[in-house]
Amino acid sequence: MESPEHPSNQETIEQEVNYDAIVVLGAVMEWNSKRKRWDFPSIIEDYHGKLVEGKARAIAASEIEEQAPLLLITGGSDQNPETGEMTSRAKELAELITKRYSVPTEKVIPMGLLSDSHTLGNVKNVIRYLEEHPEILHSKEIGILSPRFQYERAKLMFEENPYFKEHDITLKWIIVEDVLENRDPRYKKWAERLYSTQQAEVNRQMEQKGIRDLKKGKYKSQG
Repeated sequence: MESPEHPSNQETIEQEVNYDAIVVLGAVMEWNSKRKRWDFPSIIEDYHGKLVEGKARAIAASEIEEQAPLLLITGGSDQNPETGEMTSRAKELAELITKRYSVPTEKVIPMGLLSDSHTLGNVKNVIRYLEEHPEILHSKEIGILSPRFQYERAKLMFEENPYFKEHDITLKWIIVEDVLENRDPRYKKWAERLYSTQQAEVNRQMEQKGIRDLKKGKYKSQG
């Protein structure tokens, strides 16, 4: 199920700078064998979590990019089924955001490592980047762009890490679907259809299990 494209008949909304950076949580990719490229669909049937909303994340990121001087794109890797080569999700998502949705290249930073193909890896990569670039922290407010289904689990992972409290960094969560629905009412119907699918129910059950495991200290990284 594809997400709608940018509305073409609306003027760009002027936005204030609200964050030192916005973290865009990475999404699983799907190899398009016909076009010989990686795609970011809403649902990937072969993926254990089913719901991924990759393109929706890119569109939402482009909608709010004026609220921060930097977009930090996280993500691990996927294996090309034809070549066996591992490809960075962060790099591919960053290219989608810059090339298709016209966000300036200089403000989009892919930071995913090929070995960190899960949300806990995203947390680690964000912290590593902030430690290496402390000069970007002025207001010490970081936005995190997450789809609705991933929000609760990702929030636990980020906010349980002591780094942010120790450095007085405030994390503010931005929901992909809210950004899109505020931009165009068509996205509300799209989200309602998406979350009513069988794949979304599979995803919901897996997310809830992940949250329970996190709280029990038994979490195993999967995505």
